[in-house]
Amino acid sequence: MSSPAVTACRNCGTPAGGKFCPECGQTTAPHPPTAREFLQELLENQVALNGAIWKTLRKLVVPGQLTLEYFAGRRRRYVPPLRLYLTASLIFFLVAKVFMPGDTLQVKVSKSVAGKGPIALQCDADDSICQALEKRLREHFERMTQAQANEFLVQRVVTSFPYAMFLLVPLFALLTRAAYWNRPFNYGEHLVFAFHVHTFVFLLGAIVGPFAKPMLVTIPSAIYLAIAMRTVFGGRTWPFIARFVAVFVAYFLVLMFSIALAFTAAALL
Repeated sequence: MSSPAVTACRNCGTPAGGKFCPECGQTTAPHPPTAREFLQELLENQVALNGAIWKTLRKLVVPGQLTLEYFAGRRRRYVPPLRLYLTASLIFFLVAKVFMPGDTLQVKVSKSVAGKGPIALQCDADDSICQALEKRLREHFERMTQAQANEFLVQRVVTSFPYAMFLLVPLFALLTRAAYWNRPFNYGEHLVFAFHVHTFVFLLGAIVGPFAKPMLVTIPSAIYLAIAMRTVFGGRTWPFIARFVAVFVAYFLVLMFSIALAFTAAALL
């Protein structure tokens, strides 16, 4: 009696008699996933909502511990740093878009000289560039009230800022790398540290975001960063304090500049 034919994987052509291909791991099911199967796959593989996430979060809330676990090689039991960061940022920006009102950041704008619209520039008569920008602003905002302009700007920034973070997180890793240039940590290890710190900040922001209290995020984040830096990188007290202040102030200034730039782009583009 002949054995039943083994189905070939539709992705790589390898004989696959089980539920998954032994070569590439793709499912051997001939039909597209149902809505339930798709949701389950999303939760398990993309959002990482499985047993590992709870172990990961328990380590994450203790500053620096998740990073030390990663450095020690205990990685399979936790959610990978990049996936964890992407999940946290997705949650944070969804919460921000839904719950943060337009006046959350208290955007201060002034009435134009002509009295049209909530935003304007004060331009000299011979400044053609400024006048062109002022015209662009009036095209955007001349029919908006102050509250409507705030809502428009905040929503545009919340939509675009996740992309800016792809540059800011590596920059944060560069700052800690520069602060600890004489320690045996390569840039990749500083990037893991950056992912974990930002993950904590995003999750904290998602929790307190609906209350619209920035200080509820800023102060705990600064404390978390200080303890995490001391836990992961060590060092004597006064050099550590100098490094922490340098990293925190430099990154805070870059972050504020990035937010201002994002608001400018939101207003003009």
